[in-house]
Amino acid sequence: MNKFTQALALGAGLVFCLAGPSADAAAIVQTLTPSQLSASTFNADFSAVTAPMMSQYTFQNTPTSGVVESQVFAGTGAYQGLYAYAYQFGVNNVADNTGQSTFVNSASMVYNDTPVGTNLTNPSGPNNTFAYVVTNGQVGGLDLPQAAPGNVVQTPSSIAWYPGMKTGSLTFQYLDPASNTGPLAAGAHSGTIVVISTQPFTQQYVSLQNPDPQTGYPLAYSPTGGQIHPIPAPEPATILAWSGALAALAVVHRVRRGRRLA
Repeated sequence: MNKFTQALALGAGLVFCLAGPSADAAAIVQTLTPSQLSASTFNADFSAVTAPMMSQYTFQNTPTSGVVESQVFAGTGAYQGLYAYAYQFGVNNVADNTGQSTFVNSASMVYNDTPVGTNLTNPSGPNNTFAYVVTNGQVGGLDLPQAAPGNVVQTPSSIAWYPGMKTGSLTFQYLDPASNTGPLAAGAHSGTIVVISTQPFTQQYVSLQNPDPQTGYPLAYSPTGGQIHPIPAPEPATILAWSGALAALAVVHRVRRGRRLA
């Protein structure tokens, strides 16, 4: 198989993968790649419908370990009908009974509505952003993001959406060996994470992970009553664009081959 045929086959496979359904929808885990968002842009498009919730958590053998902050906002103007869920994770500057400063590897919670794609940074662009992070500026009544001593303001190394058979969940991963990213450190208030939903809110417990087992569970706002499913594949126009590009490559290849044979 020559290089052109290999490229054509690879592209065709990509088109079919994008267009076709998953064979095992229950096993899908999707990464939400966040976009940077300014606090001023967010606060101009969404207004608070709840007070900020500050809910503490504790790890075993550790004093009060930190706080999960959350707040719900309703969209205005072009974003009416949408709810924005803002989250921030704080880690107190405390240590466990061995003297090890505490930290957070990840946080996970039930999120019962498939995240909605928007484009708050470029409203005329495609709605292909499913999570945002704000690292400077205050979102609603949440605390300003704050770096741990000797660090920078931390954001998750990845955000995972898992559409289960009955419920959906979000996992905010900080510790990540693949990207050599450390945990959310003691003294930090994370960059604010924003996820958009169509559904109003309830409260869910948040599970935080650390080598010391969690003993105190915080609450956070979360949507309820939404549809749980994988985030759709790219729009048909995207698939058609791939198909058109492959067809054009095939035509060019035939023309060039004809000239060589002439």
